[in-house]
Amino acid sequence: RLFDVDPSDIQVLIHPESIVHSAVEFSDSSVIAQLGCPDMKVPIAYAMSWPRRLPNIGDSLNLFDIGSLHFERPDTETFRCLAFAYEALRAGESYPAALNAANEEAVAAFLQGRIAFLSIEALVESALQAHEPSKLSCVEDVLEIERKTREFVRGKICQL
Repeated sequence: RLFDVDPSDIQVLIHPESIVHSAVEFSDSSVIAQLGCPDMKVPIAYAMSWPRRLPNIGDSLNLFDIGSLHFERPDTETFRCLAFAYEALRAGESYPAALNAANEEAVAAFLQGRIAFLSIEALVESALQAHEPSKLSCVEDVLEIERKTREFVRGKICQL
């Protein structure tokens, strides 16, 4: 949504080494990738210091030590939340906001030990099925969708 990219142009890859953090394919078919050590310190520091880059935040990437990079297709049958994300993007309107709120609420409940890991998927799916889509014209609209969705998920958690 932020970059006006069609959902069919977004491809998720499983990358076990966690070195390639993103890649963009240009109209000439060339690809530029952002690589780095698998550590969240750098992106967090960049987000907090933007537009500057703080020096020596993380370890330097040594591709000789890494040796090889591997990529796999995600299994959206087993890991259905990724399929839900694609569906929400295609559906548009308020679905992506509802998906995000449902996921955040379910993950928080899991981290607090209130639900099992596999319940995250069921809660997100339930929230998306119950969601009544609407157009989002301002931040307040997004916050209202988020509030309603979180309330729905909390109610479902209480029933588990």
